[in-house]
Amino acid sequence: MRRIYLDNASTSFPKAPGVLEAMSSYLSQNASNPGRGSYNHALQAMELVIACRSKLSTLFGCTDSRNVVFSLNVTTALNTLMAGLLTREDHVLVSGVEHNAVMRALVLHRIPYSVIPCDKDGRIIVEAMPELVGARTKALFLTSASNVTGTIQPIREAGEAAHRLGLWTCIDTAQGTPTVDCRLEEGVIDAIAFTGHKGLAGPQGVGGLVLSSNLANCVTPSVGGGTGSRSESFAMPDLLPDRLEAGTQNIVGIAGLSAALDFLNTRGMMDRTSCSKLLSYFLSDSRITVIGPATMEERTSVISITVKSFDLAELAYRLDAEYGIQTRYGLHCAPLAHTTLGTLQTGTIRFSCGYATTTEEIEYTIQAMKELLYR
Repeated sequence: MRRIYLDNASTSFPKAPGVLEAMSSYLSQNASNPGRGSYNHALQAMELVIACRSKLSTLFGCTDSRNVVFSLNVTTALNTLMAGLLTREDHVLVSGVEHNAVMRALVLHRIPYSVIPCDKDGRIIVEAMPELVGARTKALFLTSASNVTGTIQPIREAGEAAHRLGLWTCIDTAQGTPTVDCRLEEGVIDAIAFTGHKGLAGPQGVGGLVLSSNLANCVTPSVGGGTGSRSESFAMPDLLPDRLEAGTQNIVGIAGLSAALDFLNTRGMMDRTSCSKLLSYFLSDSRITVIGPATMEERTSVISITVKSFDLAELAYRLDAEYGIQTRYGLHCAPLAHTTLGTLQTGTIRFSCGYATTTEEIEYTIQAMKELLYR
């Protein structure tokens, strides 16, 4: 059976051209640890990591690539930021559509929070922020786009409002990049958490933080270990990125991400024509309710729906079993978003296109939906 992959919001497939080759080349031809030796291959590995940092700093508007800190994924990056910046005596603001990468991290670290209300499409109401801010409020954590609705958040407006209120602004770009332009900017955005395996079409197991110089100086390390630098001291080095990168990093993943960034730079933004066609069909079918904006200008390529008189779990199963169409059903690790949107009891079935999704695949998906709903 053919495979129609429409779960790119979970992880991208296929990976960008060049990713597999870059990872294989590193493992077969080098496999040395950067910063752990002065021989040629170790220096080449260091150059590989520095090159990837530089590409990420350009993508996210960071003037000093040393402020790009690698981690396992965006979740680990967010935990590093919270644990290093906040205490239980602090308080933060979050949107009503945040992923569990933010919400569970806040609960784990026992950091109090208040939820900014959203409109019917899951877009935060920036005007509601001031009344939620107290003397202990220190930061705003905001997703650049919802993994449930695809709704693009007003991150610039929210960041400016947060700074007027004296808060740091920290953006989770897992779902927004590269569709949503998100860059460090003084007085707007102070920290960006990213992952390589979704919209950037890189491998799993590599993500990180991009920090402004001001905020970077405020983040204390929550993990200690070897860095290859200042080895005479038991204390973590003061310099970045070493201060927040204890232990051996996922160099093979960084090699793959670097190749994916090269592909992004040569190819540009994803053509969302096929996704627009799918959205138009969903909006035209009376049995289907689209959760989130009705136009592609206001959303990413994530489209969540509910269907009248049809079990969503069964629909997702039959799309896969009978047509080879792979989607995701459930709460998508974002129960707060479903609470805000009124879909906590039902969940949604989510279709998310990627850079390789074709119009023919979308037409096939539309036909499959019609056959399942109206046979």
